[in-house]
Amino acid sequence: MQFKIICVSIIFLVFFTNALVAQLDNTGFEQPINKDSTIDDPFSFSLRVLSFNKNNEYFNEIVKGYTLFGTRFIPSIGYQLHEQVNIQAGIFLQKDFGNNNLTYSIPYFSILYDWNDSQLIFGNYNGSIHHRMLEPLEDFERLLVDTPENGLQYLYNTEKIFFDAWINWEKMIYQDSPFKEEVSGGLVASYDIIKKNGNEMSLHYQFKGYHRAGQIDNVEGSPLVTRFNNAVGASYHKKLNSSFVEGHKWEGYFLHYIDNSFDYILPYTQGYGYYLNGTLETKIGDFMMSYWQGDHFYSYKGGRLYQSYSTDPNSRFFEDERKLLILRVMNEFHIGESSTLLLRFEPYWDFNNKIFEFSHAVYFNIFKTLPIRKNN
Repeated sequence: MQFKIICVSIIFLVFFTNALVAQLDNTGFEQPINKDSTIDDPFSFSLRVLSFNKNNEYFNEIVKGYTLFGTRFIPSIGYQLHEQVNIQAGIFLQKDFGNNNLTYSIPYFSILYDWNDSQLIFGNYNGSIHHRMLEPLEDFERLLVDTPENGLQYLYNTEKIFFDAWINWEKMIYQDSPFKEEVSGGLVASYDIIKKNGNEMSLHYQFKGYHRAGQIDNVEGSPLVTRFNNAVGASYHKKLNSSFVEGHKWEGYFLHYIDNSFDYILPYTQGYGYYLNGTLETKIGDFMMSYWQGDHFYSYKGGRLYQSYSTDPNSRFFEDERKLLILRVMNEFHIGESSTLLLRFEPYWDFNNKIFEFSHAVYFNIFKTLPIRKNN
């Protein structure tokens, strides 16, 4: 207990004396849907590719170790129907290495309406890491294992404000379907209260919800499920003109979980967590230290290590409290304007179970849009 108080006190001291890190920087993975052509040349071709190898050397009861190894591939054709309306259609393919069959082969479709500083997207939208959601709430690995999100998204982005609200329609039901419908959604908002002279200080709020229900399905004995998460916090980012250190970031969050289901499946109905980060940005990469303390915490498809309940579907194991210290060593190599090689090494220490485990990964991200010009 004394060690814990000392650690938290030191982190908070640094937190407030430096004035507050931004959440894990995943911008190198982004492949956003945007207006990508003009009325004069309305057609375009977009290529989205992500190759990945992530190895989790985990041996704990919350999450067992496994390896993710494969390629995700989305070719699409865009059409600028109007100055403010863009349509994209293509196909999403995933090939997991070691499996001779395609993991996924599904249509990819979106309609984007753009006006002022806002965007409204129907169909496949800017999901996963594009939401900029905290890892305890949104598992980074969804980018590697889930199909692209689809439903409805509203984005508002200015110099000071980032706002993202979405509904992800995960499972559709019809009359007498043998399963329930499933829908998730969320909201991420940040406001820059200071942004000048290399200093950025921001306030943050995040919300996430999950609902499983249905009135026209043919399922008996499956309870209605409704769960929510909230997070509030602040961050500070200082950019430096140094030959080696390029900047530092600090961040602190309080997270909450509540289960509003009719019948409770999990062994607890609410919980909370504290998430503190500090990052040093250097010429040779970023070094990020994170401290997580969760008490009866759960988030639907949240980061597996942060949950108090086992992510193994065949297990009922849970820990009342999780206390983790995580180091992240991250590097990016930009190859031209369209390709990025990303390397990550993430060891962590579990205070309660007194175990040291780690993961390491390499990613290759390609995102390129080309106009399809008319022949003169």
